[in-house]
Amino acid sequence: MTDLIDEIDERLTAAAGRWRAEQQPPPAVPLDRLDERLPGTVPWRPLVAAAAAVVVIGGGVVAVTSLGGDRSGVLPPTDRGTSASNPALVRQARPPVPWRNLPATHPDVRHREHGQVVTPFDHVSATGTISGDLQAGGTLTFTAVLESSTNLPLDPCPDFTIAIGKHFWHSWQLNCAQVPFRDGAGRPLLPAFKNVRFEMKVTVPHEVGQQKVLWTLDGPQQMPGFYGIVHVRPGPPG
Repeated sequence: MTDLIDEIDERLTAAAGRWRAEQQPPPAVPLDRLDERLPGTVPWRPLVAAAAAVVVIGGGVVAVTSLGGDRSGVLPPTDRGTSASNPALVRQARPPVPWRNLPATHPDVRHREHGQVVTPFDHVSATGTISGDLQAGGTLTFTAVLESSTNLPLDPCPDFTIAIGKHFWHSWQLNCAQVPFRDGAGRPLLPAFKNVRFEMKVTVPHEVGQQKVLWTLDGPQQMPGFYGIVHVRPGPPG
């Protein structure tokens, strides 16, 4: 299990290095033009949809996510004044897809394109926050947020893995049946650049102290994932 976690960390770290190496240097800023007035108003939505962020987390693991996903509960500046006087116009955040304890199916979705091995999930990012002070034997609950850069049918439904500490890991299948989006064929869908949140629940193993919790989406060559640190207290005496 230690080798698996180390391999995942190495893959994510290598992906971050390649991303940085591929970026063009920032353009020079003409200081003599800073006082010039912009020619027009820059559209708000396209800028947000095109933005991307790379978050470098301690220990070398990197999560890459677009900022143009599901902005439920956030209104553009032109709408905020109206919504303040009419609460009915405020959009409510969509609840996460509920947790289900579904066994992993390990679908083989690899195929070759232009001589390279690819999968349908290669353009999916995964982000989330994991933390807490928990008791061994209790339940850790968090949310995994998936986003695709294309309209992606979840067919087959992918698996994911949660690893805690050095000795515990387990794989499940995502609860695709309750994803609220569908394509024209009725299949569950990750819409392009729209966050879809999945509730996660896992029993905390009996390993006390600070423990690393790692979440990864199975399938892609470079597994998207994220991690956090929890503190585990001894459980009740058996």
